[in-house]
Amino acid sequence: MKKIISLLMAIILLTFCFGLVSCGGGQKIIVNGENLAEYTVVIPKDCDKITEYAAENFVFLVNEVLGITLTTVTDEASAVKYEILIGETNREESKTDTELKDGEYLLFTSGTKIVMKGYGIYVGGACGDFVNKHIKPMLEDGKSKIKINSLSGEPAPHKFTFADKATSVIFMIGDGMGNYHVEMGERNGIGMNQFIGRSFPINKVQCKTASLSVLNGDEGCTDSAAAATALSTGYKTLNEHIGIDLNGNTLLNVRELARSKGAKTAVLTTDVLTGATPSGYLCHHTSRYDTEILQNQIDTIISNNEIDYIKGSVEDNLTVETKAALRTVSSGDSFFVMIEEAYIDKYSHDHNHEGVIHAMKRFNDAATYATEYVLCHPDVALIITADHETGALVRNLGLDFGYAFSGYNHTNYTVPVFAMGTGTEVLNKKPLTIPILRNS
Repeated sequence: MKKIISLLMAIILLTFCFGLVSCGGGQKIIVNGENLAEYTVVIPKDCDKITEYAAENFVFLVNEVLGITLTTVTDEASAVKYEILIGETNREESKTDTELKDGEYLLFTSGTKIVMKGYGIYVGGACGDFVNKHIKPMLEDGKSKIKINSLSGEPAPHKFTFADKATSVIFMIGDGMGNYHVEMGERNGIGMNQFIGRSFPINKVQCKTASLSVLNGDEGCTDSAAAATALSTGYKTLNEHIGIDLNGNTLLNVRELARSKGAKTAVLTTDVLTGATPSGYLCHHTSRYDTEILQNQIDTIISNNEIDYIKGSVEDNLTVETKAALRTVSSGDSFFVMIEEAYIDKYSHDHNHEGVIHAMKRFNDAATYATEYVLCHPDVALIITADHETGALVRNLGLDFGYAFSGYNHTNYTVPVFAMGTGTEVLNKKPLTIPILRNS
């Protein structure tokens, strides 16, 4: 595995740090002479999903930290005195000549308005830093009324930075998603004309996906069980194996590791929960096809309260359930969440271009929400990848959709890894490999 993921980046990052400050509780935050609770959030009418989700995560963060719920309207609404302007609204205060570079945002006051803008995804950085850098530090003294005077009155660029340590991980898997699946989605309108991972500061990494069965010469390519095990445990194994090595020994997965450290955990998928990928984060068994055994193991996890949020077959509710999962686990100091879009793989097996594009759209939408969540929670790392490529997709711009399937099964094509957050910089260093447990 070259420069990649099964690096179990997630395991490396889950060296959790605890003792975080718990904020909120009745304090008034005064900005420009008015209680923040009296401000209205304004976003552009028909704004892109990045801005919409940045604003939604900002409102959630303010509620999380201060216990107040801000009202959000579009800029079609009549202006009021105290507004938080997110993105390119039609308000005069949003208009600036300041040019932003990748990773930069604007956060300033103009009269009685608070203006938040950013380069691409980094509008969320402005939203997050308003709370994390200007409000949270002031809450520690316990005063009942706090005046925020640290906001600039000038639209000067700020560089977004993540926290010193990552306390939590969101791990997203596009089952079967190869590089050309991403391209095909982009060429056929998945949103913002590019996959959201392209905007990440670390986004040029490729993963080799061969299972131990492939390396042994017994199989031509990995299956999802072996791939999920590699991603969840850091060890290659045989095809069909779920959470065990080639000798049948149980391998600790990252969800279990996170739970043992006191973190909240969640597993979410468009597949059934006994599907190979979610099972890789929930179960331990010699065959992915023994669904009754897998279901019994999952039922035990649920009945023993060993997971905080778990849901399968969510399909077109992927983003809705992503929001719900993140809100659930956010109540703890740290968390690990695995989110899978399974239908990129399923539709690729059937050479269903429209189905793949639909699955890519909803995966990209959920990933966009997760991206803005992370920018509002800079101690969270986000990793987006695939377990393998499906369908041997090739570029052929002369065809409908611009791409053609040249096979029906999984392949050994490399798959992309998109990552951001503290710790993910390891992906830019020397190639990493997954250890292999062999018979002694």
